[in-house]
Amino acid sequence: MSEGAGGGGEERKGRAFFFVVKVPAGQEAGIIKLLAKKAEYSRLGVRSILFVPRLRGYLFLEADREYEVRKLVRGVSRAKMLPGSPVPLSEIDALLYREPEKIEIEPGDIVQIIRGNFKGFRALVLSSPSGKGRKLITARLLDIERDWEVQLPVDSVKLVEKGKEKGEEAPPGEEEA
Repeated sequence: MSEGAGGGGEERKGRAFFFVVKVPAGQEAGIIKLLAKKAEYSRLGVRSILFVPRLRGYLFLEADREYEVRKLVRGVSRAKMLPGSPVPLSEIDALLYREPEKIEIEPGDIVQIIRGNFKGFRALVLSSPSGKGRKLITARLLDIERDWEVQLPVDSVKLVEKGKEKGEEAPPGEEEA
């Protein structure tokens, strides 16, 4: 190891490091099985293999030394170890755990639907989520000629525009005829 020269060896013995391996996207599961069997039979010090679905095409191998990961990946034609220093656990934690955004949706707000059958449509929120179960809002679609009221999960909408003051619930331009 080129970066471990000069006293860094004793520091690395106590804890494991995550090394990045590039694999073809969609073939991660098969390569994980192959690498796990190879590590078991060769008794290398690879502790775990981690795949993060949001990072398709990349595996993280936990090991004490870079040499063990290089030896494991050698001979597997579809797996290539990326050069560079190991990835710290704090960066991998950030990939695994993500706090969902808390958005406050109230009646009168205009939202854009980002998931589902009405993806891309804008809607006026009629009722906000309440209760403990799945958070649903009731909204009226704006981009169509008919007045359709739909129930949508809160995580499938994005807030576009906050509603007006309490006295004014409908956006301008939508007067009843």
